[in-house]
Amino acid sequence: MSPYLWALLGMLVSATVFDAFNLAILSTVAPQIQQLYGLNHTQWGLVNLAIRVGAVASFFVLALADRFGRRPMITLTIFGYALFTGLTAYAADVYSFTLWQFCARIFLAAEFALALIIIGEEYPTRFRSFGVSLLAGMGALGTILSFLTARWVLAHYDWRTMYLLGLLPVVLVVLVRLGMRETRRFERLREEGQSHRTWREQLAAFKVPFQRRYRARSLLVTLIWNCNHMVTSPAVTFWTIHAARNLHFSPQEYTVVVAGAYIVGFLFGAPLAGFFMNRLGRRLSCALYYFGAAGFIFALFVVPIPSVTAQTLLMSACIVCFLGANAVTSTYATELFPTEIRATGYSWTTNLFGRITEIVTPLLIGMLADHIGIPFSVGIMAIGPVIGALLVLRYAPETRGKTLEQIAQELDQTPLGQRERALGRDRVG
Repeated sequence: MSPYLWALLGMLVSATVFDAFNLAILSTVAPQIQQLYGLNHTQWGLVNLAIRVGAVASFFVLALADRFGRRPMITLTIFGYALFTGLTAYAADVYSFTLWQFCARIFLAAEFALALIIIGEEYPTRFRSFGVSLLAGMGALGTILSFLTARWVLAHYDWRTMYLLGLLPVVLVVLVRLGMRETRRFERLREEGQSHRTWREQLAAFKVPFQRRYRARSLLVTLIWNCNHMVTSPAVTFWTIHAARNLHFSPQEYTVVVAGAYIVGFLFGAPLAGFFMNRLGRRLSCALYYFGAAGFIFALFVVPIPSVTAQTLLMSACIVCFLGANAVTSTYATELFPTEIRATGYSWTTNLFGRITEIVTPLLIGMLADHIGIPFSVGIMAIGPVIGALLVLRYAPETRGKTLEQIAQELDQTPLGQRERALGRDRVG
């Protein structure tokens, strides 16, 4: 861990904190937006669906990092999500609100993915899981700041002020441009001429992660991300509405619950994820976090306890499991692809096909909620992480303690071994 790697971590953490801050704004103002535009649960689900499609569109931004490099693209993403978050404050109706948030989500998703890729490529093997987990944990700090800020802002101003605060990350653009170097692994590819592609070659490279050589690992990462998003995507957004409508919490109360839960997640979620990945391994850690996420999200929504303390405890357990699940899944998504296609592979499996349930689930919950209520609608989705845990235990490789080059070599020699061949047969079946 050289001084530059610590400085790099500081720059990426700063970007990730603002990333999470801007992402959490939608949850803090959800009850106000729903009431302002007279949206029922199904309509609110449609708004969420349209906004979340932006994360899928980030595929095109992220994949360009394999052509132009990690450093210029992360600079672009920070500027992009700050700009469109600020424009949301001037939305005249629900349609412009949705459009600006859709655009912001493109750059938010791409920025976080690039931060993880940079950590994965630059950090020494034994610190790689630490770096990824810390980024996930510091994202929790951004959510904490967002909800604590909302507690004061919503008591004195309207929801638009929250989005104006989202312009702050623009100052990070200068810091990143001056202080961040291109990753060593990408520079090596550039020196070998592998990064200089024509547009036709770039389009052809988009298909590489789903060639026979990489197909099974791409499918595995895609499936477990979708299982993960079935509970993480609706958790906070629908819980604030549930808290306001069903538990009769004020904005000051539900913001305290979420902020308190994310403080616990910040203190314990990320450190525990890094510890478990190094001690128990990636596979077992991922499965345990997925099972925990399923159980606690079910209890959070289905157990009707109108107590701020009880809800904070349940929400805290959820956030710890969510952060752990995201950290381990992100680690897999960055480790299983070689450097020359890492951004492309990550964009396919995480930002494009890996977000199908993130997009669809809020709409399904909204439609079900109009008939059976929010609690049981979210409770049904808890089956997702259970399926994900079983997939991980059955098919995922163990990458603990291996360099990226060792992982690539092993997977090339035996493409996920018997697990990959079995997964391919299951897919055909």
